[in-house]
Amino acid sequence: MRIIKAIKIFGAVVMVNSLSACSMLGVEFFGEEGFFRDRQGDYLEADSIPRIVVPDKMDSYIIDDLLVIPTLNNNAGEPFVQAPRPRPLQRDPDRSVVVQSMNEKRWAVVDASVSQVWPRVRQYWLQNGVELALENPANGLLETTWFIDDGNNDTQQKVRVLVEPGFQDESAEVSLIQIAVPQNAQVNERVTWPEESMDPDYASDVLNEISVYLANEMRNYQASTVSFLAGNMPSTGKATMLTEGGINMLHLRSEFDRAWAAVGRAIERAGVEIIEENIEEGMFSVAYGETDVAEESGLMQRMLSTGRRRETIPFGVFLVEVDTGVEVVALRMIDVIDQAYSSDLSEEALELQEQQDIERINSLIQTIRDLI
Repeated sequence: MRIIKAIKIFGAVVMVNSLSACSMLGVEFFGEEGFFRDRQGDYLEADSIPRIVVPDKMDSYIIDDLLVIPTLNNNAGEPFVQAPRPRPLQRDPDRSVVVQSMNEKRWAVVDASVSQVWPRVRQYWLQNGVELALENPANGLLETTWFIDDGNNDTQQKVRVLVEPGFQDESAEVSLIQIAVPQNAQVNERVTWPEESMDPDYASDVLNEISVYLANEMRNYQASTVSFLAGNMPSTGKATMLTEGGINMLHLRSEFDRAWAAVGRAIERAGVEIIEENIEEGMFSVAYGETDVAEESGLMQRMLSTGRRRETIPFGVFLVEVDTGVEVVALRMIDVIDQAYSSDLSEEALELQEQQDIERINSLIQTIRDLI
């Protein structure tokens, strides 16, 4: 060990002497003119390069400022000691693209804004050689012309795609409707669209293909900050947190089926146990939070007993349809509370228990809001 240590010391001395020798030969390693000079303030002298000019006949939605310099909030105009970093490009990979379904309806949830997703959906059709009969970026709509799939000798298809805001901010939902007619039939680009696809299996396959395409494009629209084709599309999500009497509730601007599927997925993503679900009553029964429960019954036994166990608390998450959408509320399941225990508690203890229940309800609703 001493020999190794001596070698290390000898090597360090030789290196220092070598650097000194280089300085004597006119090679500076340190200081403002040295090779190892401090480059911390170099960013202050950086210049911007001209923007890329895209020909008029080509799409420019993918040409964005990928590493945007943050806006300075320094009125004095003094330089930073450390140069600020651009915002990160990554997102939660678990939320990239997810296909959900409920009662014969299917839609894709995408972790990107509508203004970023819509031009990618548009590009999907163009890359597959399908022309567009209608493009309405402001409303997230596009319609294809009539087209014939390879290998289909019977019908021709027409598809209407809707891209709208998801529940979360900067998220989107993609849905579509498909119609078909015989290949020899006379067609018109202006049609009356039904509420459901004529061939649900075909529509499901197309939605899956679009979802895979969007997932593959994830890096592009994660980094993208501006969409020139749909820059004015709304990015605010359809979920709003409300508070009444100190109790949280969630308002979803959506039809019931989509709200039900989204809330159920949020509960599962949170790792909360679903005891029972009843879509007809609009209720998820879940086990959330823990409380101490004594092994014996009766007040004195509870107070004197040292043998206590932890039990999860049953809550009901209810989805209630209102004029403007669906409201999500949570309540402790009163019918399964130990009534004998409650009757033995003092008024102060009951108030404490009620406050704890409110805190758990607010926490549960906030968890759903964060993961929906």
